[in-house]
Amino acid sequence: MTRKNTRNMNRSVLVVLTMFCSEKLTSAFVTPSGGRMTQFMRTKSQHSSLYASVEDEQKFDDFLEKNELKRAVDIFKSYPDLELTRDRWNSIFDTIEEVTADAEQMNINTRMEQEMPLLSKSRRDMTDMYTTLNQQGHLKLFGSINKENMPANGSHSVQPNMLEKISSVSMDQLTPKASNNMLFAGFGLAILEAIVSGVYGIDLNFLFFATIVSAFADRLLLNGAISETAMKTISPETQPKITRHEAGHFLCAYLLGCPVEGYVLSAWAALKDPRFGSRAVSAGTSFFDPVLSAQIESTKITRSSIDRYSVIVMAGIAAEAINYGQADGGAGDEVALIQFLANLNGAPSDNPAWNDITIRNQARWGALQAVLMLKEYKECYDALVDALERGGSLGDCVYAIENAGREHNKVPLQKPLGYILEKETDEEWVTELPQSNLVQEPVMQKVEPEKPMDAAESLETLRELKELAEKRVKDIEDKLEKLH
Repeated sequence: MTRKNTRNMNRSVLVVLTMFCSEKLTSAFVTPSGGRMTQFMRTKSQHSSLYASVEDEQKFDDFLEKNELKRAVDIFKSYPDLELTRDRWNSIFDTIEEVTADAEQMNINTRMEQEMPLLSKSRRDMTDMYTTLNQQGHLKLFGSINKENMPANGSHSVQPNMLEKISSVSMDQLTPKASNNMLFAGFGLAILEAIVSGVYGIDLNFLFFATIVSAFADRLLLNGAISETAMKTISPETQPKITRHEAGHFLCAYLLGCPVEGYVLSAWAALKDPRFGSRAVSAGTSFFDPVLSAQIESTKITRSSIDRYSVIVMAGIAAEAINYGQADGGAGDEVALIQFLANLNGAPSDNPAWNDITIRNQARWGALQAVLMLKEYKECYDALVDALERGGSLGDCVYAIENAGREHNKVPLQKPLGYILEKETDEEWVTELPQSNLVQEPVMQKVEPEKPMDAAESLETLRELKELAEKRVKDIEDKLEKLH
């Protein structure tokens, strides 16, 4: 049974308590199983006279059921007080997952995908829904980080020692190390085949050949799912690392205002998802950057868009380094970033803007920002990991982020956590900008009002002005007479 097929069953949710308090509305719900869920705090508009009727709410649910996301968004905009139950919350994100999983629509920002197609209608509607939920206070942390409050503001130059000083994570920890698990598995399989050959008299060369053919078939037909399953059986810690890696991508994309449309944590799941199945991806987070998409269409990509992409791509590596002290996965992420930046150079040049040095620096900068974000919103990250481990839907994951944010009073950063200042030979990290770096507001000079003149002085001044005016008039008349 699909998630959407369970909606009608879940709609037996009953409102059992409604409390009003100083313009705040909180509703509690009881599920058929008896579990209690508390809806996010909502504020009613004091100026809005539009309230969603039962008919309007039914239309909203029907549009979601039919995957008509645009029409559902329009109703939500018209009736901001529409009851957003947990069931309806999940329906919104189930619809987002389905409409963006269209096999004919390639994902603009799947990290393993290098081509970046244009903005599609379904992704416009998805972005509109995320934005509407944010504006109405349901997604308070969505887009809470931007170029103005990036955790480490200031210079983009980040040397390895500065990165470690700020984040307490070394460059070595952020450098993915190749795992030997496959090598050990290969040796083990070879030994096993040799034993089988000796016991049953099967030709060893035939077994080796059959193994190679099976591996190729697994890769071509099943996206390596069988090999992945065997690897996870041999190395049980692999799956938790994958989950925490993808949680890093998911949370940073969400905080940076890039709608997340889905995720997969295994090759088997990727086979079922059109966004990933055709791209040889065994795990991934599908996100969308509407600004970057529009800029790709116009071929004018800004630095802030490059920065967002860099942070999100490096977030998986950052998450592994924080949780395990060393990043194992993420080599594909590094390749994706390198190719993305290299493609920005345009025509070949002897001194391209994005060369080996600038690309490495951008990767360090992105990793630094990701580490700081994940640490600043650690409670949200932990809640997201828990939702992913339970196989939660997209709606469950977004709910976990927002709910943890409310429980732990997480809000958008009011200002950067610190600033990187460039010095003559290195950089400096400060938590407050020195006065010399602040833009000074012009100081208005106080103008003392003139002392008013008394009546005698005022009369004398007027007499002088009158005499001066009469003299000028007489001079003009004399000049006119001479002309005649």
